Amino acid sequence: MALDLPECETLLLTQKGSRLDVTLNRPESRNAINARMAEEFSNLLDWLMGNDAIRLVVLRGAGGHFCAGGDIKERRTMSESMPEDGSDPVKARNERAGKGFLKFQNLPQTTIAAVEGSAFGGGLGYACMADITIVTKGARMGMPETRLGIAPAQIAPFVVKRVGLARARQLALTASRFGGQEAHDYGIAQYLCEDNAMDATIEDVAAQVMACAPKASAATKEILLAVGTIPDDELPGFAATRFAELSRGTEGREGQTAFAEKRAPNWASTEGEAG
Repeated sequence: MALDLPECETLLLTQKGSRLDVTLNRPESRNAINARMAEEFSNLLDWLMGNDAIRLVVLRGAGGHFCAGGDIKERRTMSESMPEDGSDPVKARNERAGKGFLKFQNLPQTTIAAVEGSAFGGGLGYACMADITIVTKGARMGMPETRLGIAPAQIAPFVVKRVGLARARQLALTASRFGGQEAHDYGIAQYLCEDNAMDATIEDVAAQVMACAPKASAATKEILLAVGTIPDDELPGFAATRFAELSRGTEGREGQTAFAEKRAPNWASTEGEAG
């Protein structure tokens, strides 16, 4: 069923059944994130949070580049003045970005980041926040903030969680650039492909995701993200609650029946229940 998708100027949205392809669409700036894109993306995430008809989100960039990070020209203009009311728009913008990153990480849908070309700053952050990241060998990535006199303030926690503190310190404090092979070796990306194989790789990985049960995938993601965020002694009860709900639900009954009957489960009837 075709959905009434949000209207956007800086994002291209393409629905493919229960999959939504989101393309960052500022190719003239290598898809740098300006205020308009950040607002539209945040609104899209709010829409996705409450939409169980979409179960897979694929994020990529237009024009052969993923995302060059924040829009430096726009941010520089904002930094040159301080409002008379004492508010700090630079701090507010940076904090909004961090909250947006958390929303993206915590989406109930499975997320795939398709990284090609440039992926710096916030672009690298999104690569580290996605559930699954595909990177081309020719991609160029890095955390250039310290060479610009600023800090990777909001992406740092996600990079640490993805690659570990030691590697994150090296990448941030040298601002070194690295390619797709290194991104795969560091654990940023789980899949590495040739530069001309991104589309085929997305379809292959997406098919694997879609073969899994929607509600089970959302609950599994919730459990995985809970590790380290709630006390260890609360995790067994938290996970057991989700397990029991799934076991008694439509998907659990269908999946276990299909296993007993030695047939593939039919998720078509439950696909719209993801979330």
